[in-house]
Amino acid sequence: MIAVDIGNTSLHFVLFNKNKIESSFKLQTEKTSELSIKKVLSKYSANKIFVCSVVPRMTRLFHALKKDISIKKEIFIVDKDISVPILSFYNKKSIGMDRLVGAYAAKKIYPETRLLLDFGTAITLDFLSKKGDYLGGIILPGIGSTLKAFSNCALLPKKIDFTNPKNIIPKDTNESINQGMKEGFSLMINGLVNKYAKKLKISNTKKIIITGGEAEIIIPALKFPYIYEPFLVVKGLKEISENLNNNFMNTKYLH
Repeated sequence: MIAVDIGNTSLHFVLFNKNKIESSFKLQTEKTSELSIKKVLSKYSANKIFVCSVVPRMTRLFHALKKDISIKKEIFIVDKDISVPILSFYNKKSIGMDRLVGAYAAKKIYPETRLLLDFGTAITLDFLSKKGDYLGGIILPGIGSTLKAFSNCALLPKKIDFTNPKNIIPKDTNESINQGMKEGFSLMINGLVNKYAKKLKISNTKKIIITGGEAEIIIPALKFPYIYEPFLVVKGLKEISENLNNNFMNTKYLH
């Protein structure tokens, strides 16, 4: 099967051979067209595609591809054709499908998961109950999104190289932004995790799962135990694909 995780920054195509990831490929969301998607899909022999999208334009594009007999593949879109088999207490009209799929994957792969951090275009901190229900979560600006805020500042660099700080007090603009981003985000995340771990009585023995393409930037500064799973959403799609025969096709969310 082919799993496609569509975010605001990129489309991540992952080919599974049974339960193993055989290959992966990314396209930039903003520049992706129907033709470029068809070119990628033509490289794979798998005939089933499972899609999780938070970008309406891409969702519509894949929905149109469902009717294109030239690609010779079945396409299943989360929230359109298939549902996520997880009990959710979040407003179903505003929940991003990637958050539900990620939560489902985390609980299936790491049963003790209570907290899930996704470092994408936005940073999400999501909470799971002891039973694995999706309780809701927090949305923060992502690292890359925050950096874009500097683009209108004429004297600031357009590209930041994330390296380990050489000085306690930064000595140039690149180093200043670098250290500000790393320390600022890590302090914020460490503080939030510590706060909610206490509020929800989550001990260090419970799993905290981290995913998302920008996680590696601040992972070294995190002060809590975690498991880094960069392929969490696509693995969630793989888990969902295996449940097609368990009456999850065309069903409503489990609220």
